[in-house]
Amino acid sequence: MKKAALAALFFAFTATAVLAQSPAPQKQTQNAPKTVEQRADEITAGMVKNLRLVPQQVAKLKEVNRNSMRQAEEARSRYKSDPRKLAEQMDIISQTRLSLIKDILTEQQFAQYQSRREEKMGVPREAQSNPASRQGGYQDNN
Repeated sequence: MKKAALAALFFAFTATAVLAQSPAPQKQTQNAPKTVEQRADEITAGMVKNLRLVPQQVAKLKEVNRNSMRQAEEARSRYKSDPRKLAEQMDIISQTRLSLIKDILTEQQFAQYQSRREEKMGVPREAQSNPASRQGGYQDNN
């Protein structure tokens, strides 16, 4: 049950991040779904905007986001008839992605990322991790 909840949070974060951080819609046909790479690039663009990343970080994060999105799509396809196994795989993908992101970002950037991620997932403020490490300089009003 816990893994299913984590997988649901991963999906919620991904969808929320894409919607909340994407720039104004470009001229794309409404019926044409975005590719995995486009969705991953939008997530990366939001991270660039909100975390003030250096070019080396951007390149690494883009690759991590693209790989994670590809793995998630493959898992959805492979385990569509086995929700328990899908949730397990999504949890692994999510935890791996988070670990890789933590290795790329500075400590302050990661704290900001975690805070924003938890806010988007609807985690109550008193339950959010690392409240003492948050700095007052980061604000996003999107």
